[in-house]
Amino acid sequence: MMKFSVFIPFFLLVMMSSCESSRAIDFKKSLSQSERRLFQIVLGKDSWGEKKMQYVIDNNYQDALAAVDQQSKEFDNLINDLKKLPTNDIPESEPLKTATIEYYEALKALHTFDRKEIVQRELLAALKNNERKKASDELIALAKQKKQLYNTVYQKEAILQTASEKFDAYNGFD
Repeated sequence: MMKFSVFIPFFLLVMMSSCESSRAIDFKKSLSQSERRLFQIVLGKDSWGEKKMQYVIDNNYQDALAAVDQQSKEFDNLINDLKKLPTNDIPESEPLKTATIEYYEALKALHTFDRKEIVQRELLAALKNNERKKASDELIALAKQKKQLYNTVYQKEAILQTASEKFDAYNGFD
C-alpha cells in the first residue's frame, strides 16, 4: 500500500507536466504557422509583396499602391490572429507572443512604407527637370527613413530571438 501511495503523486506530476508540455508544443506550432504565413505575405510566390514589386517595375503605380493596401490587410489579419493566441500560463509564452507581434508590426511598417516611395516615384515620373531634383531629394530622404525601419526590424528580431530561446529552454525544446 505504501508503494501505491507514492506512485499516485508521481503519476499526477507526470500527467500535469505532459499537459503543460503539450500546451507549449501547440503554442510553438501556432507560432511556426504564423511564420509560414508571414513568409507568404512578404516573399511568397504570387504574394502581394511580389506583385507590388512587379507593378513598380512596370511603372504601374496605382496597382502597386493597391498591392500595398492588400499586403497591409494580410499583415493586420496575421497580427490580429496572434493577439488572439492564448498563452494558457505556458512559461515564457507571453514575452514570446509579445516579441512576435512587435516584430510582425515592425515588418508591416517596413513593407507598407513602400507606399510613400511609390507615391514619390509616381510624382517623379510626372515632373519636369527642375521639379525632378526636389522630388529626387525626397526619394533619398524616404530611403533614409526606410533604413530606420530596417533598424527597428533588426532590433525586434533580436528581442524575438531572445524570447524564443528562453521559451524553448524553459519548456524543454532545446
